[in-house]
Amino acid sequence: MKKIDNPQSAIDNRQSAIGNWLWLVFVLVWVAGVLLVDTLAAQGARGPIDWRVFRWRGPWGSDLFKFTAWLLVPLVLSLPRLDPGWFGLRRWRRADWWLLGGLAVAGAAAVAIIPLVPSLRATYGGVSSLPAAQRWIVLRHDFVWTVSWLLGWEFMHRYFLLRALLRSWPRYGWLIVPVFEGVYHLQKPPIEAAGMVAFSLVLTYWAKKRQNALLPFLAHFFVELELMVFRVVM
Repeated sequence: MKKIDNPQSAIDNRQSAIGNWLWLVFVLVWVAGVLLVDTLAAQGARGPIDWRVFRWRGPWGSDLFKFTAWLLVPLVLSLPRLDPGWFGLRRWRRADWWLLGGLAVAGAAAVAIIPLVPSLRATYGGVSSLPAAQRWIVLRHDFVWTVSWLLGWEFMHRYFLLRALLRSWPRYGWLIVPVFEGVYHLQKPPIEAAGMVAFSLVLTYWAKKRQNALLPFLAHFFVELELMVFRVVM
């Protein structure tokens, strides 16, 4: 006997798909919007408003706009369907530890070429000529500032945005994440923007395969730590 499809099940599936696409549109608009606002604020744009009003500076150099728009708001919106497995170690495999180490080494190599590239050298100048007390202040400022945006950057891109993409476009949707990250970095030297795209392709693909965002955060954090050390000693 031919199986009779359940009309209610088909309706529910259709409504779920529509809901996922509407959620994806909202997430895309949110991520693109807050990245654009942050870029305009960083560049000091003044039309049609003075975008510098979004430079929300907190204690010790923290960036409260990024912390709020990239982490707090996406986290609150994600809470109803939050998957804790994305932030632990249970989905890792033994080889992933080697990958993390390799990414850390690759990051150190990328930082090491800064003195050889004029545009990077101008962007990430060293402070080794300063007295030790002032270098400590710079290091503390850089660390606090980095933590204030890095948590949100990784959560927003490799959880909030990536999960929305995977629900509605599971095969190729993940490629939009490197596009967003690359476009945002166009305000940086071209070699850095290209490096960010390559870095993002590796991290986002891994996050998609493992359904986990911890390794991308750790790899990105290690690179930022290496950059901080470079600035203090060079």
